[in-house]
Amino acid sequence: MTFEAGRDYLFTSNQVQNVMQDKGVNQRTYKLSKADMRLTSFHVGVRRVGPQRLLFFNGGGGFGDQIMTWPVCKILNDIGFEVHILTDPGNNVCWWNQPFVKTIQTVPMAWESVKMFDYTAFFEHVANMDEHQDQLHPVDIMLHRLGIDPSSVDAKLKVVRPQFTYAEAASVQQFNGKAIGLYQLAAANPVRCLQPGDSAFILTKLAEAFPDIHWLAVYDEFVPEDYVKALHCTECEGKGEKDGKKCKECDGHKYRAKNIEPKLFPNLRELWALTEHAKVVVSPDSMMVHVAGSMSVPCVGLWGPVDPTRRVQYYANHTALFPKQFCPHAPCFTYGPVFPKYCPPRPGTAGRKTCEVLAGIAPDEVCEAVAKIRRA
Repeated sequence: MTFEAGRDYLFTSNQVQNVMQDKGVNQRTYKLSKADMRLTSFHVGVRRVGPQRLLFFNGGGGFGDQIMTWPVCKILNDIGFEVHILTDPGNNVCWWNQPFVKTIQTVPMAWESVKMFDYTAFFEHVANMDEHQDQLHPVDIMLHRLGIDPSSVDAKLKVVRPQFTYAEAASVQQFNGKAIGLYQLAAANPVRCLQPGDSAFILTKLAEAFPDIHWLAVYDEFVPEDYVKALHCTECEGKGEKDGKKCKECDGHKYRAKNIEPKLFPNLRELWALTEHAKVVVSPDSMMVHVAGSMSVPCVGLWGPVDPTRRVQYYANHTALFPKQFCPHAPCFTYGPVFPKYCPPRPGTAGRKTCEVLAGIAPDEVCEAVAKIRRA
């Protein structure tokens, strides 16, 4: 972005911290001011005369957190507020086509533009940074802070489906005739996902147990390449041939099973549109859990630090695998990129690489959970 000299802009704290790492900027910055004191707390019970333009921001996480914010904003729209969304760069696609959203703004934002709204409801954090066990569902936390009693809201209103354009809906035609299973290789947070080899092993067992399903191993540009490499055929190491001949183990497909296909979706919304047609989704505590939940698509969740009842209680067709007996501190609700110091020691290892609860999920349990979904 290019900023006009002499103008005031609204940044998030993370953006300021990132910019200040540049020595050239740091040396020229002589004053910092926070907007918090200039933004009054929003409460649904206090309304001004005139338009009810509300600027709503949830910067407390990734795509899953945006999805969980949909129902909150729809509820606000239904009770008479004109909802405008403020997002971090990259999260704006989450809000496209939602009929209850008037406009979508992105930070940084000119301060004079912020002042055009009648109310601001800003959540830099909702639940992700709260490491305590008795927390509410993020939707209920936001409703409570906005002055709405969560228990007074029908649970069915706490889930909202995405809306797709014709082009987005038509993008699934490339998979016509195939029974699709979606497997998210890794979560956005390393503490909430399995190691590459373990993740690939579970998918391999799923592919063997359900050969009629074409399994798409979903990943994005932020997932380490080791996750895709771990899917390669162990005999030919993903070359498709061994000793100059077509590898018999993978039949030249290069991956551990013929019905496994790693898939990068440059257009996130095409992945979401495909999810609606999937037979099943298997995912760690990350985006695909919430995408599937928003559309009631059957999903098997692989849970570790977070108690799934505090995240998916409003999603139909979610099967949570959460063997908390493997850790005395579970659930710990750790959100950071490093494991807590109180994690139980792992004998024979130099350092912890996997949450003990996640590591306790057996591949057979995942396969059985999928089998139950298919039998239903």
